[in-house]
Amino acid sequence: MSSAPDSPSPASGRNPAGRWERLTLIHVGMLGLLVTWAFGGAAPWARTLVAAWASLGAVITLAALRLRAGRARRSPLAWLWPVAALNGLVLLSCLNPSFELKHYGPEALLAYTGARHAALPSTAHPATSLAHLWLFDAIYLACFNLALLVQHRRALRLLILVLVGNGALLAVFGTFQHLVSDGLYFGLVPSPNTRCFATFVYGNHWSAYVALLLAAGTGLAFHYWRREVDLGLSRSPVIVGVLGLFLIAITPALAGSRAGILLVLVVGLAAAARGLRRVVRDRRQHGEPVAGPVTAGLLVAGLAIGSAAYLGEDALQERWHDTTGQWRSGLLAERLQLYADTWRIAAQQPAFGWGLGCYDKVLLLVRPRPLEANRQYEHSYVDAHSDWLQALAEIGWLGTALVGLTVVLPLRSVSRGHLRSNVTAYLLGGCGLVLLYAAVEFPFGNPAVVVTWWICFFSGLQYARLRRRESSGFDTLSSP
Repeated sequence: MSSAPDSPSPASGRNPAGRWERLTLIHVGMLGLLVTWAFGGAAPWARTLVAAWASLGAVITLAALRLRAGRARRSPLAWLWPVAALNGLVLLSCLNPSFELKHYGPEALLAYTGARHAALPSTAHPATSLAHLWLFDAIYLACFNLALLVQHRRALRLLILVLVGNGALLAVFGTFQHLVSDGLYFGLVPSPNTRCFATFVYGNHWSAYVALLLAAGTGLAFHYWRREVDLGLSRSPVIVGVLGLFLIAITPALAGSRAGILLVLVVGLAAAARGLRRVVRDRRQHGEPVAGPVTAGLLVAGLAIGSAAYLGEDALQERWHDTTGQWRSGLLAERLQLYADTWRIAAQQPAFGWGLGCYDKVLLLVRPRPLEANRQYEHSYVDAHSDWLQALAEIGWLGTALVGLTVVLPLRSVSRGHLRSNVTAYLLGGCGLVLLYAAVEFPFGNPAVVVTWWICFFSGLQYARLRRRESSGFDTLSSP
């Protein structure tokens, strides 16, 4: 059965809904490009820049409220109450700090003194919590506008296509950079991490970004493949898109990211299995042999794996030696001990946590850093290497539940049947994969990953909502 047809083309310039839709797409698209080229948002100035640009989304949201009044059914505005509650929790914690600034000679240090009101939310450092809250709110509202204001599935596909194209450009940029220089921007900017890639300081953050792009691009590829099957394989633009995805897929190996290789394999195997089933089914329906296309697909996959192994040979060998050395030295035990310490911190403030963004400050209570200038990094963490555990430590069970509701409430607004389109399934599948990855790493510590995750989430969700609206005859936002 074919998918529901696209909704009508975007409204004319005289229609306020059409103008707000275009403004939202431009704003979110530029946000997705800005954050990736600005070192993935890793630098403090880049985070401020990203938060400032994303904050325009709140202006768009407020300006669009009059447009939504009395119009469409099941308004997405009802999804915002967990965000509002989280803001209340963090703002209240900033009024009840648990650490104080102490001066020891010329050095200023934070010292734990306990919150004035122990039963209320508190934070170790109000300025840090407010900065993290600003970034979260700005990114969330900017991407939330995709569900609030975009009313055409074609527009959502175009947005995702731009992001995937930007990812392919970054992959090519990063590949050449990896081959000819060290550091970022071809050595113009020294990287604090030797395992950087493209504009990303940390290879595992790049890998989470790649997983989202691969899933999004695969969904688009299957969508256009279904629509353009009559063109024939050699004439279909899907081939160009698949080649672009291969360029992106080989980069985690170049970055020396073990987790990235696994993420790519998960997405790639899922896409290959679906594609193989489709080819076999279509060829058999037309009475054509299946051996040729299957062999060609296997050769392309082998070429991609071989290219990744060849280009990333040095990085892979280095990571292999690192892995064997870390296994012998007890890295796994060290990581498990970090998780245990994080759980211990979270258990001390189970309801509200120690303060948004304050994990590195609170960890010093159980893991004082050594005084040596050249200390071993693995014994002085600033992240929990598990976003799930870090959320519990920072905002407690209540705050973590509120963050979870920002995902659960929107998902409940659409039926399971409308989540099965290629575009929606792969967008949300990629989000789910990175969410699972966050149990053992900290991809959401990178603003580029956060922005891309929310874009994929709200794009996939709105795509499903528009399919439901078309099939059930609901009025669009621009309807009178």
